[in-house]
Amino acid sequence: MNGRAYVNWFLLALFFGYQYAARSCAGTFSDEIRTAFCIDAAQFADFGAWCMLAYSCLQIPFGIALDRIGIRRIVLISFAVCLAGNYTFTHAQTFETARVGRLLLGIGGVPAYMSAVKLIADEFSITSAGCFIGLTRAIGSALVIAGNPLLKSICLNGDRSWQQSTNLLNYFGTVVFLLCVVFLFPCKKAFCTKETSSKKPFFGVLTNYRIYLFGFLIIGTNTAAVALADLWGPGFLTTKFGLSSQQAVNHTQLIYGGMLLGSVLLPMLFAKNIMRGACIGCTVLTVLFFTVVNGSASVSTALLCIFLLSIGIFSAIDMLFFALGARLSTPQTSGLIASFINSVGMFGEPILQKHIGMMLHRTWNGALSNEGLPLYRTVDYERALQILPILACICLFLTFFIGKRFEERPSV
Repeated sequence: MNGRAYVNWFLLALFFGYQYAARSCAGTFSDEIRTAFCIDAAQFADFGAWCMLAYSCLQIPFGIALDRIGIRRIVLISFAVCLAGNYTFTHAQTFETARVGRLLLGIGGVPAYMSAVKLIADEFSITSAGCFIGLTRAIGSALVIAGNPLLKSICLNGDRSWQQSTNLLNYFGTVVFLLCVVFLFPCKKAFCTKETSSKKPFFGVLTNYRIYLFGFLIIGTNTAAVALADLWGPGFLTTKFGLSSQQAVNHTQLIYGGMLLGSVLLPMLFAKNIMRGACIGCTVLTVLFFTVVNGSASVSTALLCIFLLSIGIFSAIDMLFFALGARLSTPQTSGLIASFINSVGMFGEPILQKHIGMMLHRTWNGALSNEGLPLYRTVDYERALQILPILACICLFLTFFIGKRFEERPSV
C-alpha cells in the first residue's frame, strides 16, 4: 500500500462528510423549513424519506458499478449530482422542488460511504479495516458536528435565511469536488475480468445470510440513532426539555459527536470479540433510548447531554458490521458487499422517517402556531419515537446469530 491510498481514502471521507452534512441539515432547520413551505410533520418527513429512499435503493447498482467501472469515475459523477441536488434544495421556492432536490442529493450521495469501504477493503489490511472504516464515519460526523450549529448560528444571528445559510455547504462541496478531480486516482484498475463479469460473485453475495444480518443489525443501531438526529432531534428536545432552537441543535450534535467517538473506539475495543461488543452496545443503546424518549422531562442538562452522547457512541457499533462484511469480500466483490450491507441498513431510514412523521401527525390534537403550523406535544413525540427502542431490542436479539470471530477472509 502506498501514500496514494491514504490520499484517496481521505478525499472519499470528505465526500462522505459533505453529503452527510447536507443530508442532516434539514433537521437543523426543521421549524424554518416547515414555515417556508407550510407543511406538517408527515410532509416534512419526506425530506428525509425521499433522500434516503434513493440512497438505499441504488446502493446495489452503484456497488456493482464501483467494482466494474472504478472508484474515480463513479465518485466524480455522483458528487456532481449530489452538488446539483443540494443546490436545488437550497434554492427551492416550492415544496415539490425542494423534494426533488433531496431526491437528487440522495442519488448523488449513494457511493460516498461504500466507495470508501471498498477502497479500505481492497487496499488496507484486514486488521486495520475496522479502524479506517470507523475513521471515515468519524470525519463525516465531525463535519456534521461543526457544520450544523454553525449554519444555525449564521441563520439566527447573521440575519440570513435558512436557504442562504445552507447554501454555504455548496461552496464547501465545490472545493472538495475540485480536490477529487485533481487528486483522486484509483490505486487499482477496475476488475473487468471474466470472473467479475460472471454472475457467480453476485449470487454468492446474494445468498450469504451474514450480509443481510449485518444490514438488519445496522437498522436497529445506527439507523435508529440517525433517524432521531437527522430530522426529529431538535423538535423533540425543544418540545420536551424546553430548549431554545439553537440549544436543541447543539444538543442534537452530541449524537453525532458520540458517533465520532464510537466510530474510532468501538472497532479498537471489540475487534477481537465483535459479538460481545455488539450485544453490549445494543443493550446500552436500548436503555438510553427508553430513558431519553420516555424518561422524565426534568432530567438535568448534564445528564441529557450524557444520554445523547452515549446514544451516538453505542450506535456506532455498525462500524463492526461493515468491518465483518469487509472480511467476506474480495477485490471483485468488495463494492457489491458494502452496497448490500449499506442498502439493507439504510433502507430502514426512509421507512422510519416516514413512520415517525405519520405517527407524530396522527396523534396531533389540532393546535396551531401563530404561523398556522401544527404544534406537537411531548406525548406526540414520545409515541412516535417508541419505534426506536423496539428496533434496538430486536437488534440485540439478532446479535446472537453472529459468530464470535471471522478468523479468515473467505471469498464470496
